[in-house]
Amino acid sequence: MDCKLIENVLIIGAGWVGRQVAARLALHQINVWMMDREAVVAQQAVHWIEQQLAESDTPTKQLGPVQVADPLAELSPTSPLVATDEIQLVLECVPEELSLKKRVLRRASQLFRAPTIIASNSSYFVPSLLAPYIEAPKRFAHIHFHVPVLRESVVDIVGCADTEPNVIGRLQDLAERIGQYPLVLRREHPGYVFNWMLQALLRSALELSALDVADRADIDRCWQAVTGMPLGPFGMMDRIGLDVIEQVLANSRWAEPLPVGDADLLKLLQQHTQQGHLGTKSGQGFYQYPDAGCESGGHD
Repeated sequence: MDCKLIENVLIIGAGWVGRQVAARLALHQINVWMMDREAVVAQQAVHWIEQQLAESDTPTKQLGPVQVADPLAELSPTSPLVATDEIQLVLECVPEELSLKKRVLRRASQLFRAPTIIASNSSYFVPSLLAPYIEAPKRFAHIHFHVPVLRESVVDIVGCADTEPNVIGRLQDLAERIGQYPLVLRREHPGYVFNWMLQALLRSALELSALDVADRADIDRCWQAVTGMPLGPFGMMDRIGLDVIEQVLANSRWAEPLPVGDADLLKLLQQHTQQGHLGTKSGQGFYQYPDAGCESGGHD
């Protein structure tokens, strides 16, 4: 398996997420090609990226180029893009529709042979659900970016049973080189880490609104006041995009039931509470707080 640094990336899907990923890569001198089923969308994405890069603090002469590739349907093994074997990573950033991702990933893996890494930016589907549609799945993994991508954040990285460790290592290296923290999962999980936690919050907010417990502004105000966060759950959904939220909630049916019940969660807590590790008030909980005073405390 190829161990070279990833320097040339093809992004399939020039929408809101794909163009942000391309901009982030270009800001760190990675060569980027963009492809979309609508050529005009790819052109618009490149224009948007150029505007973002012009407003950044990075000198233009240091930026990696962002180019538009031919639509995927028009690529062939004899096209210049494929024949040069320049592309080391093909990243799928199409909408979160399972049938669409299957088609795009199958076609990409047929046109770009190993050792080119084939990856998905899926925000919810797990790699094992898509791997059967990849030729040579040992080079397949997920690398998931969080919006806004131009901000320093985490990148979720996870493979399937067939994925070679080398692939995970190269994706991890790429994330680090573009200034993101690579969160390599120990096992695949729908929604990775943040999206899984966020889904629970957003679903709860929608339930409160649907039950008419409080209006949306008050639900957001409650969350903001208690947590100190600048946005409430409905503000978060607006920022992410309601179409994306709709896709994620609709796709939850593809997640297998998790073999974890309330009793299992209580055991995790009791591993600490039975030792007197109650949190900041005792100086230790899930983490240690050596400077915290040991004081008895109640709860709200």
